[in-house]
Amino acid sequence: MLTNKRQILEMVALMREHGIVDVVLCPGSRNVPIVHTISQTEGFCCHALTDERSAGFFALGRALATGKTVAVCVTSGSALVNLHPAVTEAFYQQVPLLIISADRPSAWIGQMDGQTMPQTGVFGSMVKYSCCLETNDIWHVNRMVNEALLECTHRSKGPVHINVPIEEPLYEFGTEALPSVRVIRRIEGLYPDKAREIAELLHQSTKRMIIIGQKPADRQVKPAYMNELNRGYVSLCENLANCGEGSVALNITDRLMDEVVGDRRRCAGDYRPDLVITVGGHIVSKKLKNWLRQNPPKQHWHVSPEGTIADTFGCLTTVIEAEPYRFLEMLAYITIPIEEESNYPQLWRTLAAETKTQTTNKPQDECAEMGGESEPRISEKEIVGKLMGMLPEGAVLHLANSSSVRYAQEFPLHPSVTVCCNRGINGIEGCLSSAVGFASATPERQNFVVIGDLAFFYDQNALWNRELPDNLHILLLNNHGGEIFNTLPVPDDERTRSFVMAKHHTNAEAVAQQYGLLYMNRLEEMQEFVDKGHALLEVE
Repeated sequence: MLTNKRQILEMVALMREHGIVDVVLCPGSRNVPIVHTISQTEGFCCHALTDERSAGFFALGRALATGKTVAVCVTSGSALVNLHPAVTEAFYQQVPLLIISADRPSAWIGQMDGQTMPQTGVFGSMVKYSCCLETNDIWHVNRMVNEALLECTHRSKGPVHINVPIEEPLYEFGTEALPSVRVIRRIEGLYPDKAREIAELLHQSTKRMIIIGQKPADRQVKPAYMNELNRGYVSLCENLANCGEGSVALNITDRLMDEVVGDRRRCAGDYRPDLVITVGGHIVSKKLKNWLRQNPPKQHWHVSPEGTIADTFGCLTTVIEAEPYRFLEMLAYITIPIEEESNYPQLWRTLAAETKTQTTNKPQDECAEMGGESEPRISEKEIVGKLMGMLPEGAVLHLANSSSVRYAQEFPLHPSVTVCCNRGINGIEGCLSSAVGFASATPERQNFVVIGDLAFFYDQNALWNRELPDNLHILLLNNHGGEIFNTLPVPDDERTRSFVMAKHHTNAEAVAQQYGLLYMNRLEEMQEFVDKGHALLEVE
């Protein structure tokens, strides 16, 4: 029987699945659940050493001889730091060691409890990766352990450290077998043998989806390759993907999701992919992310130049370390047998065409009235869509985070327009400053900024700049607070909402005047706003 500690079972099962055989076990009490589970599991070759200093170097010697990762398991406290010399040697010799340390729960560190010290990160820069399994979230444990085991041999080899806080009771052993676990694999490079491996995995799926995340405009996939992929894949993207001329990717993601998960689509399961391939950076659509988390594909491949493990949907199976556009080009060359072709891509394209038709024919009776009955007030979303339809070819569209970037994903955009947004961390700070910097470096292109009031006033010092360019157009959506928070279940209390939404009564006229921007505040001036640079159009 094995331990009942779920995170230990997950870790040991993944060690076996990743091919670790040699494990050096050192004595102690806190690590008993780990030692017992490993020693009772078929497939491990266990070695007993009492002195941790010697154990570390013994493991290093076996790893040098076999060329494979060797694990060392120690108890809590000073036992761990006795491995430091061996870990340092392994780091500089590039030897793969897996250090597993049992630990006390973090609440007891510094409370004069025996054998307690801060163990997480104790090896500092001498390990390639370090993590702590102090969580009940098995998905998180699974991801961290997969990442640690992969990092032992990723590019250059070296040591990694997994710290395992274990609560008492320590000696409960009621589990009969290790659980089935998700194993994340990494394929490095696009060499011929790797292409064959990719092809074998590919042919396990018939409902294939490519999701293109945020990427710069200069990293486009050639239309010829996308058209070839179009035969066997459905491709989804957002405006931040900058897919360019000739792209066949569908870019009305949120509207498609509304159709797929809505009551009108009784066969939503038909749209569920069994393979998802993600390339590029962040995806804005929460609807798409939530749908795939609730309906996970059998396989999720993430293509990354650095081989980064990005488990966006909680079902990552394969990381492909390659340049995304090179990978997609290679993918276009992999023949899909006729018998494996399905109507899956056409199913999505038909849905996209229907959705586009419904949007085009949609009446505007949902718009609120502004002043009199003859003056319909269009929504902020519609204003963003109107601007996007008026942008000149070759323009640059800068989107601030929060509502602005979400609105912009729901409208078509000319493929010559470059889209920029700070989606690395998705904060509102610096949205305007980044746009000013980009505009100053591209004087030959017209730069348009769509920004909300909180992001604008937070970053208004972006305009306090001697290099403020003449090719800058700022559309300010000023609803006097954080509009995005209206979509959240904030308590229906006016005082609370005033703090959460940061309500204010500020407008930007004086700011525009201070920095010499042409100020406008009527929608009828939008064409003039588009035509003239160095302008700010504020919509309240």
